[in-house]
Amino acid sequence: MGIGEVAAFNSLTQGNSLTQGNGLTQSNGQAHASTRGVGRPSTVAHYTPLISQWLRENPIMSGAEVLRRVRLTGYRGGKSALYELVRRLRLGTPGN
Repeated sequence: MGIGEVAAFNSLTQGNSLTQGNGLTQSNGQAHASTRGVGRPSTVAHYTPLISQWLRENPIMSGAEVLRRVRLTGYRGGKSALYELVRRLRLGTPGN
């Protein structure tokens, strides 16, 4: 038995669920769909209401200014993710 198999076995015997590669979670011999999205949780999504407010108040605010302001409030994520959020908010495109 390999390390991965031992970990999976221990997880199941302790009542934990095991997520399979197909998006199904198996717990106690029963499979059910996982509700969590793919990938990491967004760090920029938390700042959406604040950025939306800034863009409503000043629609021509640059992305660099938005980045500067949001970093002052504690944002530590990347520029690309923030610029993409600003783009979506300006276009009125819904998104995560």
